[in-house]
Amino acid sequence: MKKLIIIFAGILMSGAVHAQSVEGIKEGSNTVRLLLGASQSAFSGGVAYERRSGTFGVGGFLLSSTKDSDANKPETLTFGLDVTSHLIDKNDLDVYISPGIAVTNSDAATSAGDDDTLFGPTLKIGTVYSLNHGWGVGLEYLRVFNWFSEKSPAQIDFANLVVSYSF
Repeated sequence: MKKLIIIFAGILMSGAVHAQSVEGIKEGSNTVRLLLGASQSAFSGGVAYERRSGTFGVGGFLLSSTKDSDANKPETLTFGLDVTSHLIDKNDLDVYISPGIAVTNSDAATSAGDDDTLFGPTLKIGTVYSLNHGWGVGLEYLRVFNWFSEKSPAQIDFANLVVSYSF
């Protein structure tokens, strides 16, 4: 059921973004986010980009996490594309939700030490507080779902501190 909800939300939001005019997207703003945090007790870090027009944006992210043998968590590298809806964007506070899709390379995912490539939807929820015109800080939670591989967990969670710059 969760998968259907994520798919429906993604289709709905991508339709809304498509309804934005091409001129509006060309005249929109750019945001780059530096992500530092944790994934199942292992360090994670990455970068995200968003091209925003109005309350919607499209973008992508690259996120890496280290291996933690004690937690039986493999090293991962995730590349994803997402559609962002800015739910609250008043004064200096921005709250957003981003359904998307991602490919994850999981190193030594199995007990035999084999690598595994995962594919599935993502769901990102975050908030950013603007410090001034360009810079902001916040928190972001990302869940990457695994649809096809039975060797790896059904989902990988990331909690990150966000430093953003808009231009």
